Amino acid sequence: MKLLLFVLLSALLYQAEPSKKKEVYICNSPNGKRFHYKENCEGLQNCTHKIEKITLKEARKAGKTRCGYE
Repeated sequence: MKLLLFVLLSALLYQAEPSKKKEVYICNSPNGKRFHYKENCEGLQNCTHKIEKITLKEARKAGKTRCGYE
């Protein structure tokens, strides 16, 4: 019973962790420094350039950090 509970809780925590997502959104501007887990994130509202979907690995390799709104 304890093992089943552990497995269920682990699965829920894994799904709730946004950093486990493989794709993120960025504002493709010369000054863009953040990545976003949601395309409609508040941090992307002022983007005047194209919003692009890229992998989390690519975003981190480009020096982007996680948006503070998420």
